[in-house]
Amino acid sequence: MKGIDMKKLAFLPLVLLNFPAFAHQGDHTGMTMWEIVEHVFETDHIVFAAIAVVTGIVCFRAGRRAEARAHGRKDNAK
Repeated sequence: MKGIDMKKLAFLPLVLLNFPAFAHQGDHTGMTMWEIVEHVFETDHIVFAAIAVVTGIVCFRAGRRAEARAHGRKDNAK
């Protein structure tokens, strides 16, 4: 089975910008720049940003370990 080509998925974050997050209720239109900054630093936004960062770190490390194992198998096969 062929893996997913990450280069083809590079457009995905741009597509997702068109959809609302549905994180919480409220009208977010008509906010001033300062209100947007205050809103982004609310607890729920900070928590989910931390979850995203931790998930990225865990996935990166898992990928590096899998890559190291794959290289180890190739070296042992020779």
